[in-house]
Amino acid sequence: MALVRDEVTPALAAGVDPASPAAEPVVAAATARYARLCGRPDDADLRRRLLTRLTAANDPRRERYLHLLSVVNGWSVGESLAPVLDWSIRALRARAAG
Repeated sequence: MALVRDEVTPALAAGVDPASPAAEPVVAAATARYARLCGRPDDADLRRRLLTRLTAANDPRRERYLHLLSVVNGWSVGESLAPVLDWSIRALRARAAG
């Protein structure tokens, strides 16, 4: 999730539409980093795999669990990744449909 957050946060802050051509370099950078991490080629299969992982991570119950875990353990509560995950999911789906 950290690599997606690092690549997507600036685009999200700049208001880049995930379905627009302006999002292509962001998606390409994120999937290239993910491919290197997995030791796999950046192809349609890898992008489907990433989409599946991001969709699972975007479950609000997961975010609530992490929030409660932070509170119980006295850790700082991190920022919500939901906007980054939403943007990434929409961007990957737009490219899979096209």
